[in-house]
Amino acid sequence: MKDRKMFPKVLMLCFGISVLGYGITGVTGYLMYGATTQPQVTLNLPPGNLRSKIAIYTTLVNPLTKYALFVIPIAEAIEDGLRVAGSRPVSVAIRTALVVGTTVVALAVPLFGYVTMLIGALMCSSVTVLMPCLCYLKISSMKARKLGFERVVCVGIIGLAVGMAAVGTYFSLTHIFDTL
Repeated sequence: MKDRKMFPKVLMLCFGISVLGYGITGVTGYLMYGATTQPQVTLNLPPGNLRSKIAIYTTLVNPLTKYALFVIPIAEAIEDGLRVAGSRPVSVAIRTALVVGTTVVALAVPLFGYVTMLIGALMCSSVTVLMPCLCYLKISSMKARKLGFERVVCVGIIGLAVGMAAVGTYFSLTHIFDTL
């Protein structure tokens, strides 16, 4: 951006639009389906409907594309560590081994879904909410020591992130212990 003073305004506008969009979607979904809503969106769709099948298949394709994006940096790090970054057959073998290995672990380890839920509860809120606010506070504390509106909001968001991580961790651990 050419004008650095506009960045906080653009950032707040983007976050505001996102919060408004997700909020409206959540409220509308609750008003449409009520308290009988299933935890997975695809379970709420009418069975046998063509549009429902398209939505389900689209939902199934989404994690596959994300998985490929998550495997690429790991595979490249392994290739660099083994110094075989230029060899296509070795690259294909490493990536195939990663996919097969994670699939075997997911199938073999009991409660794998709950363990990933635990990791997600701890990492998601810390990486997406907690760390940006802490970094912003660290950077902005070098400029000024006064307690301003931004600082209060950041501390509130940090408290919210810690609360989300604690609640998510509690529920995932509850699921794990209930299953054992």
